Amino acid sequence: MPAWVWLFTGVVTGLFLAFLYYLAGIKPTDKQMQEIEFTAPALPGNGKSSPKFDFYTLLPDREVVAPAGDEPPSTGQSPTPSAQEKYIIQTGSFRSAQEADHRRAELILMGLDVKIQKVELNPGEAWHRVQIGPFDSSSSLEQAKTTLAENKIEHIVLRLKK
Repeated sequence: MPAWVWLFTGVVTGLFLAFLYYLAGIKPTDKQMQEIEFTAPALPGNGKSSPKFDFYTLLPDREVVAPAGDEPPSTGQSPTPSAQEKYIIQTGSFRSAQEADHRRAELILMGLDVKIQKVELNPGEAWHRVQIGPFDSSSSLEQAKTTLAENKIEHIVLRLKK
């Protein structure tokens, strides 16, 4: 084999080894270490307390099942919400604003009116809710629910408080 092939192979191998050595010396920043510690699950017996979940107490007050458009109403009234009742559809709640924006972009491409609501449950603990609506009529609500179901996106319907 020619000498230049051996030279080229040696240089590429040396650069690759130098790159691996460089990667071995990289230390994570303090912020990255905090994120790693925050996302690490608490194992039994490691001295950390188990996580506290507040959604068990928060969600029952906020979740409302909207009347379905296909079923006849039981009281004889139409399933159209009254002028005071408005509904929204929540398609996700994310800690990361980037993830929420990604979901928002998906839904915008489906032709839905989407907004992100930032909610701070505890100081320093922000959640980003991706919501569609508000809907004044049950037909537009059902159309949005159908679009989400066709694209296999989980969602919940919430009634806005007056």
